[in-house]
Amino acid sequence: MDMESDDLKDEIRAIQAIYPECIQKLAPLIYRFKLPQHEKVTFKMSFPDTYPMKKPVVLDVVSASEYYHGDKLRQTFDQVLEEIYQKDLVVIFDLFSEVDGKLSDEPEEDVEEVTDKMKEVSIENNAEYTYNEQREISHAKTNKSPAAEPESTDPLEGWSVSDIIKDRKSTFIGFAREVYSVEEVDRWVNNLLYDRKVAKANHVMRAYRIKEDNSNVIYEDCDDDGEAASGSRLLHLLEIMDAWNAVVVVVRWFGGTHLGPVRFRHINECARDALVKGALVKRNDKKRKGN
Repeated sequence: MDMESDDLKDEIRAIQAIYPECIQKLAPLIYRFKLPQHEKVTFKMSFPDTYPMKKPVVLDVVSASEYYHGDKLRQTFDQVLEEIYQKDLVVIFDLFSEVDGKLSDEPEEDVEEVTDKMKEVSIENNAEYTYNEQREISHAKTNKSPAAEPESTDPLEGWSVSDIIKDRKSTFIGFAREVYSVEEVDRWVNNLLYDRKVAKANHVMRAYRIKEDNSNVIYEDCDDDGEAASGSRLLHLLEIMDAWNAVVVVVRWFGGTHLGPVRFRHINECARDALVKGALVKRNDKKRKGN
């Protein structure tokens, strides 16, 4: 008998698509995960058959790293799960990124390995940078300035726009539109960046899914733009909403106060609102079990 909820099945499929080497099913409702950003750390979770109405349980945490071990590591997982879990909302992606945030200030590799990797470490996880330095490097790295002539004189033309969410001086807005090629995604996102306010945002996160007509060819990708793991969440949202031939962009202007896990709820809400307003999906992603 299949005891797993549709929400759990969808979430597991999304994780397998994004992190295929990081998940293993041990038994019905029991999975082992490898923390994507810290591959020496694995943890086992048990899910109730009514998940996400009820909270899952971390059964154990194992680390092959000398830096992450013992009761403190297990307490970190339990604490993060307690902080981020909300009834009826799936939680695994949030657990990945929030635990990563707790561990990111600790060295994982030997000194020799770290030396070679320092140039590639993400700005979000580098505690030595101040916020202003992060912003300057992130903007230079992601090249927010449009690279080509605008597709339209109105950068917002053709985009469905979400309601604005403001929280402690940070502002979030979602944009979505229909697309049929990767080139089209690039053109329209580039065009959006001609909006002066969007170009000044701290993070312009995006994800898209495209399926070619009369074929099994699929294109999908995402970009965090410095907001760690946000792109994979947006791609996950497109998957659980069964959205195709769509690109979704969420823009964040940082207000100076770190919001913690709630920022991902704001990102998801803006993205979902833009997709629904653009008639790119049906509003059935949350309650399919009751249909």
